Amino acid sequence: MSATSELYTAWSTGTPFTAPLPESAHPVLAISTLTAGLYFAARYGISQKQSIAFDLANTIPSAVLLGFGIVFLFLSVGLYV
Repeated sequence: MSATSELYTAWSTGTPFTAPLPESAHPVLAISTLTAGLYFAARYGISQKQSIAFDLANTIPSAVLLGFGIVFLFLSVGLYV
């Protein structure tokens, strides 16, 4: 049996992927993570503090939340990435 047929057999007998979150939760997660990310971004942009700790405490959560928010936004409109 060749390696190709073994891979095909494993592929065809596998179980389909199921999402860990229901599709109805995607719009709620998109709105909440984007809102929280924009809050941290605005807090960073408005602040007058010149501390590296304050900057990192606002930019890292903002980037993570906005990144996940965009992914959930794509999932909520049917663009599966």
